[in-house]
Formats: sequence, structure tokens, C-alpha cells
Amino acid sequence: MSPRRQPIDFQLIAATALASARHLLADWVPGGEWSGDEYKPRNPTRDDKHPGSFVINAKTGKWIDNATGDAGGDLVSLYAYVHFIDQVEAAKIVADLVGVHLSKGERKPEPGVVNNPPPQVSDHRKSPWVPIMPAPDDAPVPPVAHFTRGKPDVVYTYYQDCADERVNGYVYRFTTSDGGKETLPVCFCRNRDDGKQEWRWIGFPEPRPLYPVQAFYPDDDTPILLVEGEKCADAAIRYLSLEFDVVTWPGGTKAVRKVDWSPLVGRKIYAWADCDAQRRKLTKEEREAGVDPNSVPLLPESDQPGMRAMREIHKILLELNPDVYFQFVDIPKPGDKPGGWDIADAITEGMDAEALVKFIKNVRKAPSKIKERGTVNRNDGGLLLNKDYKIVPCLANIYDILRSDKRWNGVLAFNEFAYTINKLKAPPFDHGAVGEWEANDDVQASMWLTREYGFAPTPAQVGEAVEALARAHGFHPVRNYLKSLKWDGVQRGDYWISDFIGAPRSPYVMRVSRWFLMGMVARVMEPGVKFDCCLVLEGTQGRRKSAMLRVLAGEWFGDTDLDLNNKDSMGSIRGKWLYEFAELDSIARAEATRQKSFLSRQIDEYRPPYGRRDIRSPRQLVFGGSTNVNWGWNKDETGGRRFWPIECAYDIDCDGLAAVRDQLFAEAYELYKQGKRFWPTSEEQKRIFDPEQLKRHQSDSYVELLAGFVKQQVSDFRMIDAVDFMKIDAARLTRDIQTRVGKSLIILGCKRIEKRSNLIRFWYQPPGTPGGTGDRDGQIEGDSDGISF
Repeated sequence: MSPRRQPIDFQLIAATALASARHLLADWVPGGEWSGDEYKPRNPTRDDKHPGSFVINAKTGKWIDNATGDAGGDLVSLYAYVHFIDQVEAAKIVADLVGVHLSKGERKPEPGVVNNPPPQVSDHRKSPWVPIMPAPDDAPVPPVAHFTRGKPDVVYTYYQDCADERVNGYVYRFTTSDGGKETLPVCFCRNRDDGKQEWRWIGFPEPRPLYPVQAFYPDDDTPILLVEGEKCADAAIRYLSLEFDVVTWPGGTKAVRKVDWSPLVGRKIYAWADCDAQRRKLTKEEREAGVDPNSVPLLPESDQPGMRAMREIHKILLELNPDVYFQFVDIPKPGDKPGGWDIADAITEGMDAEALVKFIKNVRKAPSKIKERGTVNRNDGGLLLNKDYKIVPCLANIYDILRSDKRWNGVLAFNEFAYTINKLKAPPFDHGAVGEWEANDDVQASMWLTREYGFAPTPAQVGEAVEALARAHGFHPVRNYLKSLKWDGVQRGDYWISDFIGAPRSPYVMRVSRWFLMGMVARVMEPGVKFDCCLVLEGTQGRRKSAMLRVLAGEWFGDTDLDLNNKDSMGSIRGKWLYEFAELDSIARAEATRQKSFLSRQIDEYRPPYGRRDIRSPRQLVFGGSTNVNWGWNKDETGGRRFWPIECAYDIDCDGLAAVRDQLFAEAYELYKQGKRFWPTSEEQKRIFDPEQLKRHQSDSYVELLAGFVKQQVSDFRMIDAVDFMKIDAARLTRDIQTRVGKSLIILGCKRIEKRSNLIRFWYQPPGTPGGTGDRDGQIEGDSDGISF
């Protein structure tokens, strides 16, 4: 066991870093501007367009982002902030960079290698980088070295599947200065904020893949040898490829619940755990008395990390298949071998293939489990019993029974889209039926357990156990739908609005056609991703506008009344992929303001039915709207950027849309996987979208009065010039009139600017002049057939 670690001297590290502050800052956050001791770079943790808000004092180390309120008191906290890691790991890295040796008991860095684990995303700030699996064929080569750890000893490749050579990612193995090992995963990622793609030092998304993929050829009955770590897997493959398919997982012993173990279902498995030799931790009294850590007893084998991980994997596989064939290799007892002894060490000691096979097949008896009915002694891995050998009505026993009783196999699952517990098969109690799990099911399951197992849990206990078991078997119906589609290669995504709604092909209509479908896909693949645009269908009654939205979303369509003032009513949109706001023209101005705020949210907070606490639910849906008028329904003076209006001049061909719906989403999903953009640039918004959105703005007579005046302007002008044109007497120039004039000028494309050197502070730039908002006639470059996205 390693010696007790001493506290890290954060103050010493931070103080030492100040001596090299300017050099460190140029490396951590390059491209900033200096003003005395203050350094002003762009904040790399957000979409920071201009330097100025993010300020770092090189003399004191204090820093603050005035735009977000994020702040810290030294350069260690700054490093943790910009690299998304915790303070302890940041201190270790900064100490290495500035030459501070850590206290006795801490790892001491060597040049070019930093022994910190992969950066972990903090609870309050999520990394914008999303892994793409598999990496696209045109992805650049992965990094040859880590920016602080240097070149790896070996790189392990995680392929997509055994049928091709596409790569999910890599795991790099480094040797640390104390002789230990560090492994870091590398994935090809897309930035959800700006669409940039590159290799990043980031972990595989959950559920994580197994290694190597070659072990999972279809219809293969070769037994599996399960080992810890890629090094052991590669060593075993060299000697045992004819006898076993060797498998391991990424992330170590604490990550087994983050892995996809389903490929092992139906296979015979031999588990070789590392022979660990960790000791019991010292108590506070023992530490104060100076007891030698190496003098305390070894932990029992069941509590050693390697065996504990293998037992947990066994439990997971029992959940997937109660009849799993899982054997534990009879490894040496803790202390009989050096700590961490594994199959690679056995090979180094001289075991050949024959000896290894004999060793592996010398297995122990697997822990007992519940069969069809009944109990077993807890020492054999069964249920908790009281002194009278009766089943204790506790949560653990309820969970174990529901997990292991064959009659409940495949019944419970958690719908990650609707946040509901689902019965995929009828439960074994009377009148059990497929569908959403309800409160009455808690009661029925409680009575069933009493009849079948002779103990009486409460319905509340049953409900908690059911939820825990269901969450271990999550599914997402919309993601499953999208992943099941195969695109035929015919491009329809740019033209479906024109083909089935009848809108003329134009740069605007083609972009809305493609991007709205891609936005729907992105919202379910990346819950909470920024996409607050609402497709608005305009046309007289009977055009089948709502029917078209229903066809697009299928069973995941919603249009019930939604109370925007009541957060608990947000539960109405759970399980919906597209939600319709009907009759937008009838919404009052105050309600329209609330609607605008509602559309902008990326996370909904509410208490679900029967829930005991509020939940934060990242949005997985998009919005559509309908109106019976083609003008004047948009009450947003700024033009309504969120609304993408489409005029429905003819009856919508819903049957034709339904016939190609799957292919439309197959194409959109393919474009999403390629990292294509699904939002307008500022230039596209200004030149293509603004004109369409402003046409729908609720008109003001001042706009009509000022339109001719604005068109005549060739240089900056004052508000009083516009007021004189309207022949409004100065005595009648109230604050309300000034506000109406100013909003009208903005709607007409003018830009309000500030001239501090003039007596009159605020001026207006007409459209079509340098700094204005667009050309005068609103002409759009490009034609309907040659749009570059």
C-alpha cells in the first residue's frame, strides 16, 4: 500500500506561478491583450467573440469573467477553470510546470509527463465537445503525444465493429515518474457551439465500447476471457487467440457500470481479475498514533478492486441474462503475489499457452442466484434474512428479486426520452399489461411479492426498486428510430417544404427545409443543444397545417394547451419531439413575450407526476406553429429571429410527406453525423431570414410613414430629422413617440450608433451604408438550385 499522502501546498504553487504568470498565461489562454498587469484574452470556455470581459491580473493571480460572474483568486483556480478539471489536479499540473515538488507521499512529476487523470467535467459547466463515433474517414491523424505527458508507451485502437476498420477512438498508455501507469482516451469530437471538429483528450461516451472489437464476430461460440486493461488483453491475445476471445473495458475498475456489456450476452465467460493486495485504511486514531500502513491487515478478496469489479460485471450480465455462464478464474489470494499481479505478469514469469489455459479453466464456484422462486443464504450471494430466516422487506431484497426472477426478465426499462418507467412486457401479476408503469402497478407488484416470496414490502419500496432497476435498462425510442434508418442517398431534405407544402424554392425555403429536420435530430441526439427556431405554417383554415406537423413527428407530436406561467405544466412536453403552438396570431403581446422566453430555454425544470423532487430536463423537442393569417401575427419588434415562417398557399400533401418521412430523417441524421451546420450565420440571418421574418411583423403606421424617408438617406441622421419628416411638433414629442420612432427605424433596417464626440449622442445609420444592416432592396444573392450550405 502506498504511503499516506500529505496535503498539497496550494499557496506555494500559486505564489510560485506568479513569477512566470505572463509566460503561463500566453500558453493557457493565448491571443490576449495586456494593459499594465491586466491580461484580457477571450474566454475559451464559452463563445467569447471579443476580449475585454475576461480579465486576469498577472500580479495577484486574481481573475474574473464579468460577463458570467465566474471568478477565482489565483492561477491554480484559473488553470482548473479553463481546462475543466478539479483544483487538486490543476495544482499538480501547475506545480510541475513551475518546478514545485509536491509534498512527501504525493507523486513527483518528471519532465514532459503529468500524472493527472483525464479532465473531468464539473457539475456546473459541461464541455461543449461531443465525441463522434466512429470518427469520419476524413478525420486527421490522432495526436502523436500529449501536451504535458509526452509520447505514449503504446496506443490501443478501439474499432467500431469487427466488419470494418472505422475507429471509435484510442487509449494512450503512459509510464509515470513513480513507475506507475496512466491511460488517457482520445476521441474525435465536434464542438456543439461552433461545429469545429478535432481530436480531443476526452473519454468515450456512455455506454462505452469493449476492447478489442475483433472478439465479437457474429455467431461465434468461442469462450470469452475477461481481463483488466488493454495491456493484459494484448498480452493474452498473443498466447491464447486460438482458445479464447479476449476482452477488456476502458476506464478501470470504477467504470464497469459505464460500459456496454450486451455483446457478451450468450457467451461463456472466464473472468481473470487482477490479484490486488490493498490493505485496510488506517483509522484516525491509528494515523495519529503513527501506525505503519503496511502493518494493517489486507482487505478480503471480495473488497479488492479487481475482484470487486469482476463481481459487479457478473451482476450486470445477470441483469441482461439470468442464465449467463460466468466463471471466476481461481487467482492467488491477496498477498500471495505482488499487488496487481495479472495475466501479463504470469506470462513474464514463464507461463506458456498450455499452462495459461489450464490456469484459466481452474475456476471457482460462481455466486448463487435466485432461480424460479425461493431464497438462499446471504453468504452465498442471495437475499437478506432475519434471525428467523425470513426475507427482510428492504429495498435491496426487492431489487434483487425483480432483477433475478425470470418472470421479470425484460419487463422493466426506463424511457430516456419521456422520463418514464415502461413495461416492455406484461408483469407477472394479475392483469399485468404493457405500457407506462403507474402507481397501481406498485400496489400490484407489492401484493405479488407477498404471495410469491412470503414477505410484505410497501408499494413505496416497490416503486423505488422498480425505478432503480428500470434505470439500469434505459432506452431512447427516437434515437433508436433514427439509428434504424438507412438513407438511400437521394437528396430530399432541401426540397420537402416546396414539394409537399407548395412554397416556391428559394434560398430561404431550402435552408428552413434542411435545418428544421436537422434541428429535430440534434435535439434528441444532444438534449439541450441550442436550437430555438420555430417553424410557422401560414395559411387559411383547412390547409392541413397541424396535420403536416403531426405527420412529421409521428407518435411524438403534441399540441395540448400549455400554461407558460406554471412550471409544472412543462411535464406536458416530455415525450414530445415536436410541439405545436396553434393560432399564433391570437396570442396577446404579453403572452408573446413569455412565449419568446420559453422558446429560448435549453433546460426545463419541473416536478414530474408522482415525483418527489424537481428535475432538470435538457430539451429534446422542437416547436412548430400555425396561423390563419400571412401577416401581422409577429409581435416581436426585433423581427422574431426564432420564427421561420412558411406560406401555405395550397393544401398540404400530408400523404406524400408521410411516404418519404423516414428517408427525410435518414438524410437529416446522416448530415448531423457529418457535423453539418443547422443554423444561419449572421450574414444569412441578415440577408435571407430577416426579410421573411420582418414581413410578418405587426405593422405600425410609423413604419409606413418613415419608409420613404429612410430610403432617401445616404449618411447618418438624427431622430429629430425623422420627426421633422413626419411633421410632429416638438411640443408633442413625448417619450412614447420617441420610442415608436426608434423601433420603426430599427425595423426598417437602420442601426443606432453612439457618437460621444458630438453634441447629439445617438445617431442612426441607414441600411446599405457602411455599418448598416443590409442592402436597400433586400436582394439575396444566389439562386434556388445552387445554395452553398
